[in-house]
Amino acid sequence: MNVHPTALVDPAARLAPDVRVGPFCVVGPDVELGPGCRLVARVTIQGRVRAGRDNVFWPTAVVGGDPQDQRPAAADGRIKIGDGNVFRESSTVHRPKMDGGITRLGSRNRLHAGAHVAHDCEIGSDVVLGTHSLLGGHCRVEDGSWIEGQGGVHQFVTVGRRSWIKTQTAASEDVPPYMWIEGNHFEVRGVNPACRTPALERAFETVWRSGLPRPEAIAALEAVDDPQVRELAGFLRRSAAGRYGRALEAQRR
Repeated sequence: MNVHPTALVDPAARLAPDVRVGPFCVVGPDVELGPGCRLVARVTIQGRVRAGRDNVFWPTAVVGGDPQDQRPAAADGRIKIGDGNVFRESSTVHRPKMDGGITRLGSRNRLHAGAHVAHDCEIGSDVVLGTHSLLGGHCRVEDGSWIEGQGGVHQFVTVGRRSWIKTQTAASEDVPPYMWIEGNHFEVRGVNPACRTPALERAFETVWRSGLPRPEAIAALEAVDDPQVRELAGFLRRSAAGRYGRALEAQRR
C-alpha cells in the first residue's frame, strides 16, 4: 500500500495492498477500498463506504458526507461502489438518511467535476454525470444513461435506461428509457441516437407525436413484440401511476 506521508488513513480502514493514497487525503475507519483504487490528492472518504476495484478519486472528491437534508444520516447507512468508477474533481456522494439505506453506484460510471449524488440514490453502470450535474435524494439512474453538464434531477425521479438529459435540463419527473429530453419543463425530443432502432422510433412517434391520449399510446406500445418497446411501455405505465409522474415518489417517508 502506497500512502503519502501527509495523508490521514485511520488504522481501522481496510485497504487492498496496492491502493494508492495521495497527499492530504482523509480515509475514515469504516472504509474499505478494493485492489487498484487510487486517491489522487485531497480526497475525503468517510462513513461506511465499500468500494470495489480500480476506482479513481480525483482531488477534492468527497464520498460519505452527511445528506443535505434536515434528517441526519442513518447510523447504519452505507455507500456501496462497484468497479472502475471515476470520481473527478469536487464530485460528491452522500450517505443515506433512511435506516438501513444504501447509496449505491454500479461499475464504470463517470462523475465529472462537481457532480453530486445525493442520499439514498441508486446509480446503475456505465452512467455519465456531467460537470455540475445534480441528483436529488432517492433518485434512480439506470444503466447507460447520460446526464449532461448542469443537468438537475428532482428527488425520487427515475432516469430510464440509456436515456440522455441535455445540458441545463431539469428532470422533474421520470425520464423514459432510450429517449432524450431537453428544456424546462423538459420535453421528450426523440430517441437517444446511441440506441436508435426503427421500433423505438415508431414508439416515440406513437407516444409523443401522434396525439393519442397517453393511456391509449401506452396500450399500443404494449402490443408491440419488441423488448425495448415493452420496457418503455412498462416504464411509462409505472410513472403514470406514481405521484407527479415519479414512480419512486410512493416510497417517500
